[in-house]
Amino acid sequence: MYQDQDFHVFDDQTLPGRLGKIQAYIDPKFTATVADLAPVFAKLSMPIYDHISQHRRRTKNPPTDTWVAFSTSKRGYKMLPHIEIGFWDDRFFIWLAVLQEAKERQALLSSLKEDLVLQLPAGFECGGDHTDKNAGVPLTREAYQELMATQTQRHAEWQVGRNYLRGDAFFTLTPAAQAQAIRDDVTALLPIFDQLIRL
Repeated sequence: MYQDQDFHVFDDQTLPGRLGKIQAYIDPKFTATVADLAPVFAKLSMPIYDHISQHRRRTKNPPTDTWVAFSTSKRGYKMLPHIEIGFWDDRFFIWLAVLQEAKERQALLSSLKEDLVLQLPAGFECGGDHTDKNAGVPLTREAYQELMATQTQRHAEWQVGRNYLRGDAFFTLTPAAQAQAIRDDVTALLPIFDQLIRL
């Protein structure tokens, strides 16, 4: 499964080199995670489709992160609440996100019960910028209320989830134990995801 050595794909500073390594080393692992999470997402009220990042619009700079997203649409995910699992050069992340492109973002988020989010396990974070790997802060009532206060802004975003930093014991787990850890994290996010996609 996912290992510390996977981060080495970001050592390649060329666009074709990094894309080639992502496709060779990381995308097959995303594909395995998609299959492993299928029974988890089957518990939701509607079908969930996976979207492995293709980085097609890039012509010069290599991608700084790569991911697989899960949404209720076959065609895309950015305009919908979605779960993203992926890599930056120093962390593996699992986020439930509502981006600035999302339809009815403010109405969606205002309907969420705060306590539903705050019951997420210890170690979970919240953040307001999916393009900043350091945007996450520990999920406390105060931090979450501050995040929600920004949602009236046009370009605001909303994320809850967790990071596994490079070197974490997560990367030394057996494949079965690591897959279970990912299932556990996604399962924890499921009640919130389900409420967002029902609205």
